[in-house]
Amino acid sequence: MPMDASQLNPFIRYMDLRCGSISYSEPIKAYDYRLFAIREGECAAETETKRLTLRAGSCLIIPPDHAYRMLFHRDAPAMLYNINFSLSYLPGNGQAFRPDPPARFRPERMPELPDPAFFPIPTLFQDVPQIQQTAALLLSEREKRDVYFNELCSSLLKGMLLQLMREPKAGEKPVPTVVERLKQYLEAHSRERITADSLGRMFGYHPFYLNRLFHKYAHQTIHLYQMQCRIRNACALLVTTDLSMKEIADNLGFSSPSHFSETFRKLRGVSPMDYRSGMR
Repeated sequence: MPMDASQLNPFIRYMDLRCGSISYSEPIKAYDYRLFAIREGECAAETETKRLTLRAGSCLIIPPDHAYRMLFHRDAPAMLYNINFSLSYLPGNGQAFRPDPPARFRPERMPELPDPAFFPIPTLFQDVPQIQQTAALLLSEREKRDVYFNELCSSLLKGMLLQLMREPKAGEKPVPTVVERLKQYLEAHSRERITADSLGRMFGYHPFYLNRLFHKYAHQTIHLYQMQCRIRNACALLVTTDLSMKEIADNLGFSSPSHFSETFRKLRGVSPMDYRSGMR
């Protein structure tokens, strides 16, 4: 089951600031997540499906088990932060992992399975200079290694990842993908009792901001969208089954038959019983 944002507890396995001038001779696959934040210059990354151009202020995340190859200009090196990390810390499993060529990659060595909720494919973000600032602070903390530096670094990296999840991906229209993800979630879980706080934790936004964002792009509230999903399911049950109003209300997560009937009438203009009679 995919984790939600509240469960994210990233662990940095390795980090440095490097001057990239020599291209990889062949593609590699990493056993953990890789984040490249470009501080100066320009380089490129070849993935399994495309070639991506990285410029100062951009950031690239490569999930585990995805082949990639970094390409640098020998005469114009790029300065970039390199962070190898896992989404959660497993005690006794904090070592760094060297990547392997795809032919020698062993999936059983991955410290954790990639999570589909967090960067399931190589993802490029342009114009995110704030990420460079956080990366610089992360590197400073790791070099000083003061008390609680692991905990502080995990918190900083979590903030960085959640911030990137809010950003439009390179080449995307600036409609937040979180709105589409939220619609899909509400459709799949319309029967459940979902609170604004639980959605906020799951998607990494303040509940008020998440509802405002959804309203801006979906032109309705999150609660109304969930009710519409329930009523669509109710219409199907009214036509295709002989379930009672109480059974349908219970099945779809309404607090009572009267709540179900009131919501149905408000959204459809007729009572559930009249709808059933008119469709048969």
